[in-house]
Amino acid sequence: MVAKMVGAPVLLLFLSFVLSGCTAFRTPAELTYVSGRMVESLSGTVSLSYTAPGRSVSGNGYLMYRRPDQLRMVVLSPFGSVLQEVYLSGKMITIIDSGNGIAFSGSFMELPDKGDFSYWRYVYWLIDIDRPDSSRNSAVIQRTNRFGQQENATFENGLLVSKTTVEGGDVTYRRFASVQGTAFPLEITYDSKTKEKCTILLEDPEINVPFSDAAFSPDLSKLRVYPLSSLK
Repeated sequence: MVAKMVGAPVLLLFLSFVLSGCTAFRTPAELTYVSGRMVESLSGTVSLSYTAPGRSVSGNGYLMYRRPDQLRMVVLSPFGSVLQEVYLSGKMITIIDSGNGIAFSGSFMELPDKGDFSYWRYVYWLIDIDRPDSSRNSAVIQRTNRFGQQENATFENGLLVSKTTVEGGDVTYRRFASVQGTAFPLEITYDSKTKEKCTILLEDPEINVPFSDAAFSPDLSKLRVYPLSSLK
């Protein structure tokens, strides 16, 4: 089913930090930015890739994001038609398989423990990136994150470049840029404990754009809706 094929790379979209206009990429050590300034909302296109033992898929789409916990991701076919939409709002997630006229909706805890959709459980951990802080020394810090998990977080020039937990796996942030004084990575790579890998490359975004509440509310009136536990 389409939802199963493209669901994994969509996850990361997650993505709360994106380039606006043409900006040169920098290493963290080279980047100049305003401490504490973050992206509050964004929209833009994204390239996705997903690999697992014996399997590999890739695709393109676009996303909309509004801090702290609203996200909409659209995955497109090579011909520009919509294959799938994913909506995040608080503890709820809805995955729409447009071609088959079905949707899966519920809380994160209803997601399967294994398979393509299991690590949607970690989406908020992936997009929980520390505020840029030029006064922070480059170092590896052991800490308890806001989800109550122990993690190792690596910082360079006050920017979070990677983190890892026993539960979630490893996430790496690359291709940093600074727009309107805001520093953020244009590439996010996630390596799960089940040997799956997702890479999200953000392109042509706009930051701090206004959104209506309807932009993050899926229309399920003409779809057959199933619980997330139906996903395999």
